[in-house]
Amino acid sequence: MRYPRRITRGRGFRTAIATAAVVAMVGVASRDAPAASGTTSEGGLHIYSINGRHYGVLTAIHVLAFSGTQYSVNIDLAKHAIDGGEQTPSSMCQTTAGCVAAVNGDFFDLTHPGVPDPGDEVGGIIQDCVLLHTPEIAHQQADLQEQSVSAGLNWSSTVDVNGTSVPITAINQELPMSYVKVNLPLTGTLLFTPPYALLIPSATGRVTYEFAQVDGSTSPTTINTTAELQLVAQTATAVKVTAGEVDISAPTGTALASLEVGNTVTMTTTSTAGCDNIGAHPILLNHGVVEPIDRADTYMIRPYARTVIGWTASGETVVMTVNGTDGVSGATAYQLSRLLQFLHVVTAVDLDGGNSTTLYAKGRVLNIPSRGTERPVSTGLLVVRSP
Repeated sequence: MRYPRRITRGRGFRTAIATAAVVAMVGVASRDAPAASGTTSEGGLHIYSINGRHYGVLTAIHVLAFSGTQYSVNIDLAKHAIDGGEQTPSSMCQTTAGCVAAVNGDFFDLTHPGVPDPGDEVGGIIQDCVLLHTPEIAHQQADLQEQSVSAGLNWSSTVDVNGTSVPITAINQELPMSYVKVNLPLTGTLLFTPPYALLIPSATGRVTYEFAQVDGSTSPTTINTTAELQLVAQTATAVKVTAGEVDISAPTGTALASLEVGNTVTMTTTSTAGCDNIGAHPILLNHGVVEPIDRADTYMIRPYARTVIGWTASGETVVMTVNGTDGVSGATAYQLSRLLQFLHVVTAVDLDGGNSTTLYAKGRVLNIPSRGTERPVSTGLLVVRSP
């Protein structure tokens, strides 16, 4: 389920019976409520299925849950790059040390037919405290460390040029960005770092300033830090970011134009979003409150395959997938919320779904993808065993 450029949003989210927690969960359920089945447990990681017929969901539902510090949920990028292409969640997991399970992540856009698809991410991405990608449109976010959700990504990045502050408009985003009914070419000051896999776009009236990190021990877009950068070159052609450098594409005439090779600037990046944050849509539950869904959001009103991440009041992480076919079978937003409440989840957000929905665990894809085979995606969430 991607966000296509030609279609609106929606195309593109113990051993149970052998553990006391799940026994309690099943025990308090009504006679017709879902019951856990096909359960497995390994070192605190629980994988099982539930029957959603009580809530009108007739397709298979898989649940993965864990608590404590033995496992964590990590963001992974396809091919370890921003706009670097697409990769299946199973491949992401298989090539990551300690990974035991994986699901698809945020929505990503679909390019026009015949144009290579770079897997352009929609929402913001902060990985290991580094701001890798800013949201392309208004988009909800999930803070994986704080187990919280928010209406958007709070961030700011500015470059100080001899006392003049130059605000950064976007980080590691394509130019222009365009979806059906959304045409927002980024005309401001754009910053690119080495994880950006594509050429920095060039256009008439723009200049790209290439800076080397004076101290390269941490990424210059690490949140809540200031980095010193030294200008090494400038160009009007499309270039790729060199390792150890930061490139800024800006309109001619900004304060950056006063710089000469060898001059230094400082860049400050801030965010209150936390160190591991990924986009999603929409928020389903927030501190036990069911969030309202826009009736015009047909993707959430109609049944689709779903991928969801959420957390219980005790801090347990719950990942749930629902099989389905676009607009025909699967779960609606209302049904998702009811299922999550049954699982005692109090905060949850919907990830990309539809054809993208994938749950890889126990060495195989557990769900049945909408198109029969696992779909390559732009980002994934990996359940990784802690060292």
